[in-house]
Amino acid sequence: MSERLTRLREAMAARGIEALRLVHRDNVAWLTEGATYHVVERAEVGVASLVITPARVLLVAPSNEIDRLMTEEPCPFALEPLTYPWFGDEAGVLRQAIGEVALASDVSWPGAADVGDWLIEQRFDLNAAECRRFAELGRATATRVEAVARRLRIGMTEREVEAEILHDCLAVGIRPVCTLVAFDDRIDAFPHPIPTERRLQRRALITVGAARDGLNVSLTRLVHFGSPDTAARERLQQLAGIHARTLACLRVGMPLAEVFDTITAAYAAVGVPEGWQRHHQGGPAGYGCRDRILAPGVAGHVVADQAFAFNPTLPGSKNEDTALLTGDGVEWLTRTGDWPLIEVEHAGQVWTFTDWLVREPEETSAT
Repeated sequence: MSERLTRLREAMAARGIEALRLVHRDNVAWLTEGATYHVVERAEVGVASLVITPARVLLVAPSNEIDRLMTEEPCPFALEPLTYPWFGDEAGVLRQAIGEVALASDVSWPGAADVGDWLIEQRFDLNAAECRRFAELGRATATRVEAVARRLRIGMTEREVEAEILHDCLAVGIRPVCTLVAFDDRIDAFPHPIPTERRLQRRALITVGAARDGLNVSLTRLVHFGSPDTAARERLQQLAGIHARTLACLRVGMPLAEVFDTITAAYAAVGVPEGWQRHHQGGPAGYGCRDRILAPGVAGHVVADQAFAFNPTLPGSKNEDTALLTGDGVEWLTRTGDWPLIEVEHAGQVWTFTDWLVREPEETSAT
């Protein structure tokens, strides 16, 4: 029996839920430890649902999907298939199978209570196997993103960089769910720079959010051809100071709203009190790219063995990596040991954060 399934059933009973329907990709992957029930890559919901009751777990799927899902998708507990014609009525088939019980769903669905937000908090803490998978994913993703960054050529386009990231990651089962690339003045202008045909002259920002077996990591790397000017160095040092203050504050049981307050105070402490308003600051990560975006009044608390991806940002610079809060402190997930770092001392501890990768302009150029 899956420990996660047992805990979920206990939480359902405490909330008065007699049957719970999961169809959101993040929640299905969380409960099954990596199953994928989607067909369309960018769809948030799958083509099948899991329905959990006190005694059964139903895999509810149309007839054209059920065989693959039962054969190929991982699941640490027994599933009872419940199928219907692809042109049929899922709701009717499900109600016939479970009766008129108190039904809840992770997305809005007729006749079911919407408990999507509640389920996000059930996903916060990670088990030992997930922590291992997270570390493997983080290092593998960072290795590939940094390799692409080292292959940048003056004159190449942002879309060419995106294509290289997709190629390198997909080849090892890592799916980039967010790929942002900006060159030169686009780094200053846009917090979320979708890749374009802009050609590289001097500066590059690469941000990747990537998933494998349901888990998500995020990271950003900065590249500069020639030495960055003093302002660029100072901005990144400010962001490192903000990032250090944020990570240092994390304590099990701490309200996420207090973490956000620490972030806004950190911007003030480094001399940019309104800087946090330009872009979101990240937050807990796991089976969502961010399980929660921290904002004023955000709900939830820090838990043990929880992942975080913070991304302090100022015009022209961003600092972003994914980390795991363990009983021994903060463990970086998206580090390779092969990227330049800057140091920041805060609260008696030295923190390291990714720096600009400086390359010589004459190294190479695209033709």
